Amino acid sequence: ETSPALAAERLGAQIATIVVAGHETTAAALFWTMYLLAQHPEEQERLAAEISHLGLTPDNAGEILPHLVRTRAVIDESLRLYPPAFVIVRQALDDDDADGVPVRKGSLVLIAPWILHRHRRFWPAPERFDPSRFMPDSVLPPRFAYMPFGAGPRICVGAPFALTELVLVTASLVRAFRIEMAPRRMVHPVGLVTLQ
Repeated sequence: ETSPALAAERLGAQIATIVVAGHETTAAALFWTMYLLAQHPEEQERLAAEISHLGLTPDNAGEILPHLVRTRAVIDESLRLYPPAFVIVRQALDDDDADGVPVRKGSLVLIAPWILHRHRRFWPAPERFDPSRFMPDSVLPPRFAYMPFGAGPRICVGAPFALTELVLVTASLVRAFRIEMAPRRMVHPVGLVTLQ
């Protein structure tokens, strides 16, 4: 049986997780997507062309989503370059071995999507913004080389919702606006809880 104080603490932790994981990460991903589109107007034009003939409305968004192929590729590439969860930390439940490296029970294991997503072994020209990496006819990266939502049994449960939201909001913004950088403003990623 759980005490009222412990139940309240658990509820608070769940609410904090929803706010951070369900809102802040998606907002950060949307910011970085707009940042990249502002830097690459030719890609923004490709998205506008993809979106223009679809007649996206709140009523038909579910039907149109599968047709936003280039928009989804832009989102995936944005998540590759600027993963909101730039590091993932897990605690080893038992002694283990990670490719010859001993991992002791209780050790903290750090997984860094920021590094994996920019590793030259997995990505040609890893610093370049190239949504074609994620088009249907492209070669998929190796397993675990791309993991903006984590992987395995602890993968983000909200990943499908976040991807749907990111694709539809990006499509709506690109359809309605031309995204540009503010003059004389430098943008530098900062790793806090998420990539800001």
